[in-house]
Amino acid sequence: MKIVYATTSLLAVFAVAAPQIFSQDAPAKLNLNDPNLVFVEESVIPIPLEIFSSLDKLGARDWSGQIVNREVSLDTNRSRTAMLFGLVVSEGFIAVQAEDKEGVRRIGREVLRLAQPLNVSDKVESHANAIVNGAGQEDWEAVRKELDRTRQTVINQMKENRDGDLVALVSLGGWLGGTEALSAVLKDDYSPEASDLLNQPELVKRLKTDFNELPRRARRGNLFNQVSNTLKHLESLMKSGSDGAISKGNVIEISLATKNLVNAIYGG
Repeated sequence: MKIVYATTSLLAVFAVAAPQIFSQDAPAKLNLNDPNLVFVEESVIPIPLEIFSSLDKLGARDWSGQIVNREVSLDTNRSRTAMLFGLVVSEGFIAVQAEDKEGVRRIGREVLRLAQPLNVSDKVESHANAIVNGAGQEDWEAVRKELDRTRQTVINQMKENRDGDLVALVSLGGWLGGTEALSAVLKDDYSPEASDLLNQPELVKRLKTDFNELPRRARRGNLFNQVSNTLKHLESLMKSGSDGAISKGNVIEISLATKNLVNAIYGG
């Protein structure tokens, strides 16, 4: 099984400011041949800090409008918890861009709470504390680095714990969170150029394949049927037309599909 160890949401979140940020200084979309990607055991790891450094060149944006304070409810389904972890980390990067002190503090606490049922809390506690303290000091660069370290620590520990299936789901949750935010902005402020940021059929194909190769025990229940169906739907939507753009209609459908799935994951 190939596992995409990715917080690929960060590639999507990078463009949340819509058409104004579509510039030559920033990557347009995930290129699986990009030399800035690290391959580990046939897996691809985008480098979040390099991606987010591009955001600093963009000036002020309404990042606070992309933050939704959803209640995180836990159950005994560790596969769902893994996806929640990815979603919460992607939300943390958005909160940092918004310089939302209380939002980042909340993320730090949620990261630690989610780490417990994933059996990685002992490795995550120091990161969670650093996230909370960094937010209190408004040291956003430090918080950004700590979020990235948290993600990598969890990935490494899960591999040690032989929880590779959960790593794949953390990656999926992270990508989904960022894609929801990006498509929400683009549907309201559409341009053909910016729509190319959602042109990710090969990446979605990888995510879909990896998800479908997970053991059945890791994807049982209606929620995971919805994940499978949504990925299949997104693969068909995230393809450019003859003009090289993704249509506004497709962007609206991507936004709705990702929002519905995110809500389902949070809702349990």
